[in-house]
Amino acid sequence: MKTVTIKADAEFDALLNRLARRLSTTRSRVIRDAVRNYQQHLDHEALRQRMRTASLKTRKQALDASADFDAANADGL
Repeated sequence: MKTVTIKADAEFDALLNRLARRLSTTRSRVIRDAVRNYQQHLDHEALRQRMRTASLKTRKQALDASADFDAANADGL
């Protein structure tokens, strides 16, 4: 495994120590898990945004189709 060094103020260091004790694990494990969880969060948010964009596009297509149907239905034929 590679070694990564970070600078941490006293408050962050204390938080990291508390989390490691609470989880009965190492400080390194806490940081690795936090980074992985953050990556998953970013991936989830990107997927949510893509789904929202697709939903809005589908909604517009449905409204356009409905308007076309209403126009065709109202032409008297």
